[in-house]
Amino acid sequence: MMERILILSGIQLSTNPRVVKEADTLVEAGYSVEVVGASLESSLIERDRQLCEGKRWMYTVVMDASSRRWADRLRLAMARARVRFWGEVYALTGISNPRQIGVAVPEMLSYSMRHPADLYILHNPDTLWVGVELLRRGQTIAVDFEDWYSEDLLPEDRRTYPVEALRRWEAIVLTGAAYVTTTSQCLSDALVSAYDCCPPAVVHNSFSWRERDNIDGEVRDRTDPSLPSLCWFSQVVGAGRGLETLMDALAGVKLPFEIHLRGHSWPEYRKLLLDRAPMAWRDRIHFHAQVPHVELISRIAEHDVGLAAEIPFCRSRALTITNKLPFYLLAGLAVVASDTEGQQEVAALADEAVLLFQSGDAPDLAAVLNRLFADTEQLRKAREKALIAAERFFCWERSAPVLLGQVGQAVRARKSADRAHDDVGG
Repeated sequence: MMERILILSGIQLSTNPRVVKEADTLVEAGYSVEVVGASLESSLIERDRQLCEGKRWMYTVVMDASSRRWADRLRLAMARARVRFWGEVYALTGISNPRQIGVAVPEMLSYSMRHPADLYILHNPDTLWVGVELLRRGQTIAVDFEDWYSEDLLPEDRRTYPVEALRRWEAIVLTGAAYVTTTSQCLSDALVSAYDCCPPAVVHNSFSWRERDNIDGEVRDRTDPSLPSLCWFSQVVGAGRGLETLMDALAGVKLPFEIHLRGHSWPEYRKLLLDRAPMAWRDRIHFHAQVPHVELISRIAEHDVGLAAEIPFCRSRALTITNKLPFYLLAGLAVVASDTEGQQEVAALADEAVLLFQSGDAPDLAAVLNRLFADTEQLRKAREKALIAAERFFCWERSAPVLLGQVGQAVRARKSADRAHDDVGG
């Protein structure tokens, strides 16, 4: 009988590629896999459905914004209201409640207990309390720290977020889990230092080398083929992501290039960015909507340089490695990256493919861009080195064996414990 693994996400599937890669890998290795999440944005439901097509694992939503049943709509509305209510309670009193973390937190625990598994893998802060409760009930859990959740918010967002409770839950799951994974060695080291836990295994935020087969060779973003092109992508084009530094840097850039920003954006923020840029640059700055993941590598690969301008406004942002930088390398782009600890880690392995600048320092970013775009040979070599680094270190084919080794060990330990329990009971 195949071992059953329940992956708890708590958020929209199409916004969580790390979960999709994990589920694909575990199914291919022979496990029975189910992903539990919540569909909270109706605009993403179709993208979720497309992601699930042809998969051999099951995706279950415990909160569904697409449901037409009045009872489901009422349940979701009430859940959202409880998140707001308990957030204000925390801001006023400091009293924490799992509902402050996410809309579907108690529902994920309830579903987990009704559908037992050999291993529960937790993703995102929404699942930490669920993990604590599963441990209390004698279940085997694993945790993926894509970010350091209790250290991951802007100061203004922490007012209604139960940071101290998150730290308690982190301490319990980090020391009680069968294994822990995270995105960088420096984040692994920091978690060990903070919680005296076993070192989390590093599973990079990378993508499969086979995704390069999807590159269509088309040019849909660029408008002037005579100019080099820089791109940036995320779920949201918004503040706190280093784009303001890029706009400020343009005053010191000597050579023209196109700028392409991809992600959901609001008109007010687009105007703010354009107003911040020198007038001569505004026609070269282009905004693009999100595309399905299968198409993303094609849209990134048509550019020359990828920007990863992370601002270390919190410890998590300084230590983690987001999916931008490995994805740029996989697409064959030179990378200009801020010097966070996580991105320095990538630069050390990627040879000359990654050029670092001081985070938030517009003149330093301008100097790096001037050097790179003035030297076509350096740009060519950087793009060449990017593919080498992706294949050697930053593709999913390098990370998957680490994940499978951790899962296999956890499942074997659980089965051994169950046999020992049965022998004693007999």
